Amino acid sequence: MDHRDPAAQGPACSAGLAHRVRAHCPVGKGPEAVVVDAPRRRAFVACSRSDAVVALDLDTARPVWRADVGREPIPLVLDRPTGRLFSADARSDTVTVLDSATGTRLAQIPVGCYPAGLGHHPGLRRVFSGNTADGTITAVDADRLEVVGTVPAELGAGSIAVDTRRDRGWCANFMTGSVTSFDAASLRPLGRTAVREGPCKAVVDPARGDLYVASSLHGTVSRIRLDTGALLGELPVERAPVGMCVDDVRGLLYVCNRGAGTVSVLDTATGRETHRIMVGNAPGDCALDPVSDTLLVSNAGSGTVTFVHRPWLPGPPPPTSHPLVGRRLPGFALPDLSDGRIRTSREWAEKKYVINFFASW
Repeated sequence: MDHRDPAAQGPACSAGLAHRVRAHCPVGKGPEAVVVDAPRRRAFVACSRSDAVVALDLDTARPVWRADVGREPIPLVLDRPTGRLFSADARSDTVTVLDSATGTRLAQIPVGCYPAGLGHHPGLRRVFSGNTADGTITAVDADRLEVVGTVPAELGAGSIAVDTRRDRGWCANFMTGSVTSFDAASLRPLGRTAVREGPCKAVVDPARGDLYVASSLHGTVSRIRLDTGALLGELPVERAPVGMCVDDVRGLLYVCNRGAGTVSVLDTATGRETHRIMVGNAPGDCALDPVSDTLLVSNAGSGTVTFVHRPWLPGPPPPTSHPLVGRRLPGFALPDLSDGRIRTSREWAEKKYVINFFASW
């Protein structure tokens, strides 16, 4: 089975002037979260429609093992000290724990209703589950594999980002357009920050001290200051951003645009998009392998994971739009074919309309 993308092997790619799509690896139905274990040369993908987690070899871009979990696994986190992989199974209301080396199931822990997000604080030895239907956050001990507490959030609680420097967690609440902050040690709720509609992914940028929240229904990424919780502004991206990861070494934010089949690359210093990467259908999440300089993108609509080599370099420029796009409609006057009456563009001023131009031959 050939994993290479022939379209990505152009002169610019071979000359090392642009990112290169290295492979499209089939994994299963509805891949969502992707996690990288660079030292062990493994990546792990939650296949939500296959009810399974798949391990990939980072160097060959091929599957290593497949493990059944609960129904509809969406997020994943890896606890590197123990080598345990945690999968939140949304339709089973459980968190499944796997041995990341073999895929062996170690435990299945009941949490709240429809867990759709996970966060991890390795120092405090805790994994946090965002329970969408309950509007709560469940804290799980990463060593004893048992629930140690619950934090109130809001309806649609899902993706959880953890600021390990401040021992603070941030939970995106999809239904209420907000982010709940909480103390990761005491499990006390600390505050609420309003964001745009449909927040479904939160990630921490430790280098800049910022939190990024992707609002899928609004096509923006909100930037929040970690030390104050203040909303700093919004970064526009393409349609339906649902997944993100941060390259804090190069100062880049990668945003998966589910509705466009692309990944937006944003400069975290300026907030500007530097370029876009074409991937598969309905990209769900992404993660970086710093060893091979590769970005892994899960494509829920394609059932694949795309391996993008050197993703910080821009690829070929996107097609340019026609120069008339965005300009005002020029005035015109033409006879109506039905009765010969002269119709002008002024009749449709300030209205929405569709014009069908056609040839009469």
